[in-house]
Amino acid sequence: MALQSDAVFQKIIDGLKENEAKAKAVNGVFLYKITKGGKVAKEWTLDCKSAKAYEGPAQGVKVDTTLTVADEDMVDIALGKLNPQAAFMKGKLKIAGNIMLTQKLAPLLKTDAKL
Repeated sequence: MALQSDAVFQKIIDGLKENEAKAKAVNGVFLYKITKGGKVAKEWTLDCKSAKAYEGPAQGVKVDTTLTVADEDMVDIALGKLNPQAAFMKGKLKIAGNIMLTQKLAPLLKTDAKL
């Protein structure tokens, strides 16, 4: 199933290739659970330790932080329309694991591109 946020993750994958050192400085593994209609529709792994991202659960690495967010909210966060902290406070973004690591992630997720 294609989701709106697929474009966001494609942008993240491209960004990781361009900013490998920046990604490795984050030094964490994140699992994104993207929901549609309240159910997990897709998972993406963002492995900053090896500067790669891919669709599906983490392979051969321990996940530091799991983030659960609705497809459209993920797009709004990437476009800067929704502040991640505000999304978290409103319960639109659920974070399990090392919450502090997610703050290092913000610069990597910023996109100026039109999705």
